[in-house]
Amino acid sequence: MISEWIDLFRRNFPFIVREDATVRNILENKECKVIEKRNGQNVLIGSAVVHNNTILMLCVDQEYRNKGIGLELLSKAEQAVRDAGFEEVTVGAGYDYLMPGVPTSKRYTDAVNERLYEGLDTVASEFFEKRGYTHSWDCNCFDMRFPLSEFVTEEYNVGDTVEGICYRFATEEDAEKVYACTDAAYGEFTQYYKNEELYRGEGKQNPKVLIATDGEEVVGTLFVNLETEGEGLGSVGCTTVKPSHRGRHIGVNMVTIGTKYLKDAGMKEAYLGYTYTGLDHMYGYAGYKICVYYMMAKKRL
Repeated sequence: MISEWIDLFRRNFPFIVREDATVRNILENKECKVIEKRNGQNVLIGSAVVHNNTILMLCVDQEYRNKGIGLELLSKAEQAVRDAGFEEVTVGAGYDYLMPGVPTSKRYTDAVNERLYEGLDTVASEFFEKRGYTHSWDCNCFDMRFPLSEFVTEEYNVGDTVEGICYRFATEEDAEKVYACTDAAYGEFTQYYKNEELYRGEGKQNPKVLIATDGEEVVGTLFVNLETEGEGLGSVGCTTVKPSHRGRHIGVNMVTIGTKYLKDAGMKEAYLGYTYTGLDHMYGYAGYKICVYYMMAKKRL
């Protein structure tokens, strides 16, 4: 049964980057309520997955759309949220997420550095809008991609000089300084950096942490991953720069250095997910383009 759910997810959300192990763990969570729709041959053609007040997934196979199945699944999903005692329902990100929100080509505020997936449209976001859902953020939420065949070291000024700043991968001795940096820059990220495996192996581990240092002080951090989300796909993310060192191009430098590492390691594309307005500028400087937007949908029940 779980393989059916994963297959349904993959064929209905081709634009979503999420590794199979993560998808499996989320769909197998016993706290999730899975609502299925099958055809006369008992083939799974649609499903809604609910956890607490979040609809983690709602989809119907292409050939069965516009027959009321999606509305039926949504109604049952909303009832499950009511039955759990909630007065508001959200779509996408909850205790975990298969996708941050509803995939769409619709931007909700101005954006730069955009190259959307071919075939991406507004059908899904319009479906929820017609049922009373609104975008809950005051900015855009999106993923970005960068074909690494387009990455040219000279063009993107890899390691561009910033006086007194050096860049390298972190080791175990750097961990506490990394936490101090992320606490100062964006405390919500610290929990992700508190993983001892990130700092072992003298830079050979995956994923790893790229740091910017000013003397003995860690002033910037960045995750760099090889193929954690798919073959030939590397990623960067969770960028932080201490407030005292912002405005000096340090974040962009870390991203370009991390991206060069991905290309040198043989990755075909670089990716970063679940990000927001403002970072389209910073990552855009390093060559990344917005590939999909998300409606961060919510509704009062």
